[in-house]
Amino acid sequence: MARSYEQACLVARALDVLGERWTLLIVRELALGPRRYGDLLEALPGIGTSLLAARLKHLERHGVLRRVALPGPGRAAVYELSGQDEMPILAALAEWGARLGPTPVGHRVRAAWGVVAMRLTALEQAADYDTLTELVVDEELLWLQGDGEQVRVELGRAPVKPALRLTCDTRTFFALARGNVDVDEALASGDLAVVGDPDAARLFFRLFRMPGAHPVDTVK
Repeated sequence: MARSYEQACLVARALDVLGERWTLLIVRELALGPRRYGDLLEALPGIGTSLLAARLKHLERHGVLRRVALPGPGRAAVYELSGQDEMPILAALAEWGARLGPTPVGHRVRAAWGVVAMRLTALEQAADYDTLTELVVDEELLWLQGDGEQVRVELGRAPVKPALRLTCDTRTFFALARGNVDVDEALASGDLAVVGDPDAARLFFRLFRMPGAHPVDTVK
């Protein structure tokens, strides 16, 4: 049973639901789209099977996520967020975390985690970014697209042929996302490959940037 602060305080009550270790990282993973139990276990090394199961049940009980069956043979179950209410919390944490300085040596790095932070803290105009964009970063594959109201990000190949595909290694991706290098420089060096309109690639890295990235001109 989850512990409670037993305080009549809105902050304490929120922490009763989201404050346990691993809980918000599960939410972060589900911000990348529906995930199977095994996918979550692999993405969160160290959590353990029983603790993950307990956290998922806790979040499902409080309406943060739900378990749904995929269509097709076997009807495998996946977990997905019930809504977007927790996204401002993750965004604020990402902004605050950016002020902690460089990541310590030896910490695990994934481009997908960077994309979550970039999506959560993107410029308001990012919701109108309707170019279906596929990112291939070393062994990671994910896609992103705005629908006018919010930006959808999911792991895996884009559902249809993307209008823009960006291919690079993890180092180059974060250099672009932090504003340490621009698209033209990465293209010239061969560190970035673009299939599609290079202007769309430039716009992508102007709209979506890591918190604390070097400032860029306002997007028109």
